[in-house]
Amino acid sequence: MIKFRSVLVVVCGAVLAAPAVALAQDVSAPPTTSFTPPPMQYPFIAVSPSKSKAGEDVLVSVGCPVADLGEVKSMVLDRVGKFEVTSEGPVIQGAVAHIGDKARPGFYAVTAICKTKTVTINLEVAAVPTSSSSGKPPKPTVSTGKPVPPGSSVAPVKPGAGRQVSKIPVGAPQTGGGPFS
Repeated sequence: MIKFRSVLVVVCGAVLAAPAVALAQDVSAPPTTSFTPPPMQYPFIAVSPSKSKAGEDVLVSVGCPVADLGEVKSMVLDRVGKFEVTSEGPVIQGAVAHIGDKARPGFYAVTAICKTKTVTINLEVAAVPTSSSSGKPPKPTVSTGKPVPPGSSVAPVKPGAGRQVSKIPVGAPQTGGGPFS
């Protein structure tokens, strides 16, 4: 019986070790596949920073061959500078553009034409804080209502008088009902 158990243990160990040996790979061998990055969407347009304020300059980058680049426009940009090549492969051109001083907060499309393809991106114009605000929330105003003349029979307003319930409940809530009542 002891011999039988010993043989059984050895056989089980061999069966469990066989898949591990079969799946082992030689680390010194070069991998059979190589990583290929996903293709870049070409042509493309980018605006940096993508969230700006009225009156600021932004960088507009367009991925498009030099001879194919057409007009770059947006209703929020009042001028776009001359495009210059900033990268050779793939060709990326960049120019400084100015957001109009009177631009209102919101999202605006910036469009570039590359040969026959049109590419568009959104530019967000953020609200400019007014000079009168100090960044602090406004102080709450307290309205006492009509002034009460001295000696009148009107009772003074108690704290909590503006609440919805006329009597504030005391104690644990009474839920009632249920399967055991």
